[in-house]
Amino acid sequence: MRTFLYIISVIFMVNAIVLVGRRSFTLGLAMMFGISIVSFVVAKYFDFWYAITKSGAGMYLKYIVMFGLVCFMFLSAYVLSFARTTVSYKEDAIIVLGCGLNSDGTPSHTLVNRLDGCVEYCRQNQGCFVVVTGAVSRFGNMTEGAAMKKYLVDKGIDSSRILVDEEATNTKENFEYSLQLLKNAGLCEKNICFVTNSFHIFRGSQYAKLAGFENIKALSVKTDRAVFLPAVIREVCAVAAQMYFKY
Repeated sequence: MRTFLYIISVIFMVNAIVLVGRRSFTLGLAMMFGISIVSFVVAKYFDFWYAITKSGAGMYLKYIVMFGLVCFMFLSAYVLSFARTTVSYKEDAIIVLGCGLNSDGTPSHTLVNRLDGCVEYCRQNQGCFVVVTGAVSRFGNMTEGAAMKKYLVDKGIDSSRILVDEEATNTKENFEYSLQLLKNAGLCEKNICFVTNSFHIFRGSQYAKLAGFENIKALSVKTDRAVFLPAVIREVCAVAAQMYFKY
């Protein structure tokens, strides 16, 4: 067990350091650092932790932690079971969910994957509209919506097909504001799809339903291996919070 914990600590730390070098610091990344440090401390003082968890309050704490880990694993499997593409390529519009900008105002690598998925979709469904959604980035340089539109236009998408929201600050608002844009354009919310990463489809679908979309479809795009683990950790925590707090 001690060796296993050291291995976990090293894997999580190396992955986190790689992502820091790519300027992708997120909540999921912070959690990876935390898991790495906790794993290392438990491994280093394994005999001590083993002794205090053999009986009494420590034993109950151990069982609580183990139960939490099992729940996390089951919830992860459940969330990822929705990670599939369901589009028919006949939808009236596709919504691209925001995912942050770099410090120079360009889309983050994860967002580029979503935008490239949108470009490919538009090549197969040339009559659809595109909705890009996202407020000013954390760097304060420009809105995600504007940066996403620029990227799509540079990739050959006609600007007249693109509807832009520059107010949404989270996934819930992405769908709420996108729905209003689509209604203003005279489009029905019953034949819409959205594009995002595989790990994000479950929560995206839940927020879409809450916003008022009916039978919305999803387009799943790839997630880089280095980003996948922290993204899943963050996403599962977000889903748990969504279920518990009902927001």
